[in-house]
Amino acid sequence: MKTRLLPAFLFALGVLFLFFPILIVAPMSFSGDRFLGFPPKSWGFIWYEAYFSDPVWLAATWRSLRVAAMAGLIAALAGTAGVVGLAKLPTRWRAGVTGLLLAPAIVPNVIVALGVFILALRFGSTDSEATLVLAHAAIGLPFVVMIVGAAYRQTDPTLEKAARVFGAGPLRAFWTATVPPLAPAILAAFIFAFFVSFDELVIALFLMGGSETLPVRIWNDLRFEINPTIAAISTFFVVVTALAMGLAEFMRARANRRQGNH
Repeated sequence: MKTRLLPAFLFALGVLFLFFPILIVAPMSFSGDRFLGFPPKSWGFIWYEAYFSDPVWLAATWRSLRVAAMAGLIAALAGTAGVVGLAKLPTRWRAGVTGLLLAPAIVPNVIVALGVFILALRFGSTDSEATLVLAHAAIGLPFVVMIVGAAYRQTDPTLEKAARVFGAGPLRAFWTATVPPLAPAILAAFIFAFFVSFDELVIALFLMGGSETLPVRIWNDLRFEINPTIAAISTFFVVVTALAMGLAEFMRARANRRQGNH
């Protein structure tokens, strides 16, 4: 009995350790006090109101949303194309190319940031949203390859061949026979890539000198004072991220179940 309870206890302890900061920050976001403190002495929504009424915070938020949406879209398209291309490569090349596609998830972000920064300096494209979008798309790419790749391996390859037999061209056969079964996985991968970009700080610190994304804005604000607005922002986006990630996982699991039933 004790042997069976030990793994459950360790799992619960690990979950508590991971969620402990949220359990502290979330109540503080509803504090009515001027300074952060736990437990709060008074309650209210003043720091949520401060966030939604501050044009600087909102500008940083919209910039992060814009960059994340474009980076997620590029990563989803490039990653899906990479998965399909990998399946058509000779077996001896697959491991090496897969390693290259997954490398941004293995290499520390500070190394990626330094490399992108040096490259951006050379081409005069620092403080550019386009450069940041491409860098964020690169770090989101491995998640797309893993999620879409798992779904693609469960699809029936004869569907695309059948479409070709009935006269469809390569692109039309891919669009009508291969994409529909992959659509839930592609959307789930896009959501993952979106939040990888949205939460990223290090690359944005290197590249965005004058323009702040939301993580950079939070970082700069923390350097000078501990503003309770940060607790409200953190709590709000933890909830949004959890809901979106839950939706992505649900869609991925449902797609896997459908493929398994077929």
